[in-house]
Amino acid sequence: MQNATRPIPLNSQLATQRSHTPEEAPELVAYLATHPGPLVAADAIVRTADGRMLILNPPYKEGWDLAGGMNDDEDPEEGLLRELSEELGVKGVPLGRLLAVDTTPAPVYGRPLITFIYQLTLPETVQTTRDLTLQADEIAGADFVADQEALTRFPERLRRRVKAALAAEAGSYIAQLRDGHLVSGGGPRPA
Repeated sequence: MQNATRPIPLNSQLATQRSHTPEEAPELVAYLATHPGPLVAADAIVRTADGRMLILNPPYKEGWDLAGGMNDDEDPEEGLLRELSEELGVKGVPLGRLLAVDTTPAPVYGRPLITFIYQLTLPETVQTTRDLTLQADEIAGADFVADQEALTRFPERLRRRVKAALAAEAGSYIAQLRDGHLVSGGGPRPA
């Protein structure tokens, strides 16, 4: 899809450039900087050392949620680590593996939303939500619960996404989702 504000003729220098490095393709860089793109979010299934999942109750939307949020001009991992630091006071804890990538179609929020879901295990010193520094403006409540309890508290779209991420966590694959549903080839691989 071409940028609506700056169409690129097929015979332009940009259309014939072979390089994708910023130094060798300044027109490509300028074009991509103005190209509309999908929204990006990164969330985490945050667990205590004994396996309970952290769920959060944001005051600005219905239902419980995972830790994480929308990315600014940053990669998903960087945005997630920033959100975990800001919302929970969690710093210096390495992310686990990527569990799922979910694309929510444009009609839902007005633009496509790509959500990355990672796994993260908190240090053993975190046993209750009182061991976290919760950001009051963004978190009205927090709880550590079993997976099935978490699923009952999530809104339907998030429930589908998290169920698929939990299956991927138990397996050895990354769940590829469209609006929380597995896409062709996006599930477990045959042995």
